[in-house]
Amino acid sequence: MTVKSWSTAERERLANAHFVQASRDAKAANLLSAARHFRRAALLGHARSMYYLGVQFLQGKGVPKSAYHAFCWLTLAQIFGDQQAATALQRASQALTSREELLASRLAADRFEQICDLELGDAFQDQS
Repeated sequence: MTVKSWSTAERERLANAHFVQASRDAKAANLLSAARHFRRAALLGHARSMYYLGVQFLQGKGVPKSAYHAFCWLTLAQIFGDQQAATALQRASQALTSREELLASRLAADRFEQICDLELGDAFQDQS
């Protein structure tokens, strides 16, 4: 699998563009489109988009209601430094069994790997 390699500035610009579009869509109550753009920004490492996407899954607005997927995205939002993620993550956790939480954590770890792969891209050089 070939991973698209962007510079940090390009990735941040694209993530911010998706975040802005998602915010416009959410304000216009076009929640499906908002979720799509939040997801695209989130996969580029945009913490606030991870948070909003997690909240959308938690509330079932524009996406299927899923504490499992909410837990995944909110975990990532917290890891990437979103200050509000912890409270929403706690709500998502209360709706999951221990097994579901473990599986959602595994999904979050896979998503984390995808995001990190974008950061490394083809420019990564092993320094060992």
